[in-house]
Amino acid sequence: MERITRYRIFGLIDMTDTIIVTGASGFIGSHLVDQLLMKGHKVIGIDNMRTGRKENLSEAMQNNRFRLLIADIRDTELRSIIEDDIDTIFHLAAISSVKESVENPILVNDVNVNGTVNVLEMARKRNAKRIVFSSSAAVYGDPEEIPVREDFPLNPLSPYAASKISGEMYIRSFSKSYGMDATILRYFNVYGPRQEFSEYSGVISIFINEVLAGNPIKIEGDGMQTRSFLHVADVARATLNASELDAAIDETINISGPNMISILQLAEMMKKSIDDYKSEIIHIEPRIGDIAESIGSIEKAQKLLDFSLKIPLERGLRETAEWYRNHQ
Repeated sequence: MERITRYRIFGLIDMTDTIIVTGASGFIGSHLVDQLLMKGHKVIGIDNMRTGRKENLSEAMQNNRFRLLIADIRDTELRSIIEDDIDTIFHLAAISSVKESVENPILVNDVNVNGTVNVLEMARKRNAKRIVFSSSAAVYGDPEEIPVREDFPLNPLSPYAASKISGEMYIRSFSKSYGMDATILRYFNVYGPRQEFSEYSGVISIFINEVLAGNPIKIEGDGMQTRSFLHVADVARATLNASELDAAIDETINISGPNMISILQLAEMMKKSIDDYKSEIIHIEPRIGDIAESIGSIEKAQKLLDFSLKIPLERGLRETAEWYRNHQ
């Protein structure tokens, strides 16, 4: 992938006490930007627009406390573009697809590992007080028991998972070496409005868009693999809390839904939620690097972040399907 080396800046980057969000025009990042602005923060968003969409930031772009920097997190020049000290960095920018990591591990390592080191070096140069890193449940692989606790062994089954473990290690090492407060969040299965739809998307995005297009729902494997889904608004809220609560400093915390559902059950629930009874469900070859069961213990999140699920799955599916209908 060609890197963006000519920076485009929407607005002036001269704000003090600034919060930076990498991956700001993406799925989770744009929801986080919205919540930060609602709380009165000044935010610089960084995104190379590879998968992000400017329309995800349509409301933010109308706010004079928000600036968008179109740039690649791997470019070392990024450290000199932002001249003022940084209060907090939310580092979400990454290639987040297991499938794409299996197909192109060199690219995923370059973006997810080298990009993270470059963001951390920017944080060091700009005296960042705090960094919140978005990791993934993929780091656990197939655990021997569930729900998965944060102290379980790490067992990467894909290059994507390995890249996230590497990112976590760099976050911890920079925190210890340079005195930055850091929190690592391991997201489980996030869904909701603004999620990109492609072959690399999350399963809910793929299922909904297949149904809306009148295509069969393709389930990889037998569909008995289980997941815990949580709405992007809940994830953004937990991520914001991780930057504000001292209890989260130097912690690694699961951000998971409280319940499991099989992929086959999900497909049936989704059809019901969007009033579709015609789409056929078919089974295809299982995905390399896929895991059988995924749900995280949220005891730490509840205790340290005051985390709870506000949007139940059935409601979230309806709202997400409606968003895709309006954005086709």
